[in-house]
Amino acid sequence: MQTIDHHEYDIEKETAASRQMLEERIPARLNDIYRVLVKNLQGFEPWRLALAVDLVQSIERNCGELLETIGNDRLPAAAWIARNLLELWVWVKYCGVSRESAWKFHEDALRDAKGLTELHKQICDAMGIEDESSTIAAQLIADVASEKLGLEDINSNFLAVAKASKTPGVDLGSQFVALNKSLSKFAHPTAGLVHGITHQPEICRHLQAICTTQGVYFAAQSTLAVEAQIGIANED
Repeated sequence: MQTIDHHEYDIEKETAASRQMLEERIPARLNDIYRVLVKNLQGFEPWRLALAVDLVQSIERNCGELLETIGNDRLPAAAWIARNLLELWVWVKYCGVSRESAWKFHEDALRDAKGLTELHKQICDAMGIEDESSTIAAQLIADVASEKLGLEDINSNFLAVAKASKTPGVDLGSQFVALNKSLSKFAHPTAGLVHGITHQPEICRHLQAICTTQGVYFAAQSTLAVEAQIGIANED
């Protein structure tokens, strides 16, 4: 991805292009993907078909949310959504590498649930709140892990997206690290954002347009990756 030159970047032109991509082109391509997935020409197992649909729906949902930021003063939101789309690009490619990698991400949904349960218990302990739900949830998670995944024990050590970005077949490591850090500077209430950039409306507008353009690029790349995985020839 090329570096965007502040002096050559046409905000109005790029914003119009982003809007057109988010309103028309990407949704049309995602609809084509849905139609192919429903036919399941790839012979995906039920869990893998559901995973593919969930990934596509996440792309669609984040594109819709990014579209809503256009024309509004929403730099942190645009940066956060673009960051989400960057991560989805990694996960789409990762899950397309092999059945084993897709299964790992499938398993990690339960590891995330395990982590949330542990965090809930920590919050209750810190606030002096009596907590019975964490114990119940932990047992339910253990039961699902055993019955659905064949795991006698499951921890909360999920695969980090930064590590997934470096795996063979994904090969986005260097791009991911730099882009993720850059977008995080605008998504989180950093000193630079709160005490500096926020008070400069024109700079905020410019940066938001760039974040939106990046988010559209990540969404388009994710869509291309899914199309390649399920055998749709892209004509763009």
